[in-house]
Amino acid sequence: MGLGETHVPEPLSEDGAGQQRQGFIDRFGEENGMKVWASIQAFLHLGVGWPGYLLIGATGGPDRGMTNHFYPNPLTEPKLPKKELFPGNWKEKVYQSDIGIAAVVGGLVAWTACHGIGEVMALYGGPLLVINAWLVLYTWLQHTDVDVPHFSDEDHNFVKGALHTIDRPYDKLDPIGLIDFLHHKIGSTHVAHHYDSTIPHYKAQVATDAIKENFPELYLYDPTPIPQALWRVCKGCVVVEKRGDKWIWKNDGLEKAVES
Repeated sequence: MGLGETHVPEPLSEDGAGQQRQGFIDRFGEENGMKVWASIQAFLHLGVGWPGYLLIGATGGPDRGMTNHFYPNPLTEPKLPKKELFPGNWKEKVYQSDIGIAAVVGGLVAWTACHGIGEVMALYGGPLLVINAWLVLYTWLQHTDVDVPHFSDEDHNFVKGALHTIDRPYDKLDPIGLIDFLHHKIGSTHVAHHYDSTIPHYKAQVATDAIKENFPELYLYDPTPIPQALWRVCKGCVVVEKRGDKWIWKNDGLEKAVES
């Protein structure tokens, strides 16, 4: 809840996102209000989520302070200075990366000057938006669902984190599983990655099968088709409240609307 880099949920508060969602429900009714809210969340995450993450660390935990991927020092005072996002010699690597980014931007400016903004958007800008949305979709659904809890720093450990990631049926997105194959099964074998991030992609399925065989009661797999799972997360993953050692998504009384 404090040190997560992305997709850290918002704690329940009197004027937070939970109340905002309730405002849509009060205005449009439960069914339509949830649809409007979910549509806004889908746009914010898939449309502007990736740039927001790079620029201000959007959806990241508060303990690192506000972060920026082009300037390695925290933009605000972090609660835990020793846990900053870019420690030590990583800062120099950020600046080195900035040089490459500046070169790309310069190339895009030259391309636009020579051939116009329309061509650049069609061949670069549009595909970039798709890639950004796809990347956020993957990471969001790998770590988020209405029945998957989060943990505070004092209650979190490596094993809990690994056991609360989710594999999903990306192999069912097309008739022959081509999308999953081309992405090295990063969405359908993601749990294994959290067990051991050094597992190469060509061994990920073997590792996943071993996890399922040895820890069937702990392995998380959701067979819900990806579009429906995304819609459920957009509606139901809004705010969390502390229950015991877990932070649980707050959807009391809205369970049917979330699942519909």
